[in-house]
Amino acid sequence: MPDPDRMPHPGRTSAERRALDRIGCGEPPACVQKMLRNLLDAGLIVDVGTETRRNALGSYRVPAYAMPIPVHIAWCSAVAATDEEMEAFERELEGLR
Repeated sequence: MPDPDRMPHPGRTSAERRALDRIGCGEPPACVQKMLRNLLDAGLIVDVGTETRRNALGSYRVPAYAMPIPVHIAWCSAVAATDEEMEAFERELEGLR
């Protein structure tokens, strides 16, 4: 049964949830432009300009996105592990040692 205190994930489709999860963790969204436009239009993300990255061929600029604070709070609540989930995860980690 879902936790009534846990807010629902703000993403509407599984692909949008994956993109929001990446943005929430500070990574690029790795999705198609149409989905970015849908997330921007829904107010779930904002365009924060570009960021400069480097690789072996030199530097390049990529678009950067972030979540507005209320969306980020909802996202954090949705993806946060409950005490029971953390205990199960810690038991699993102990079993690997």
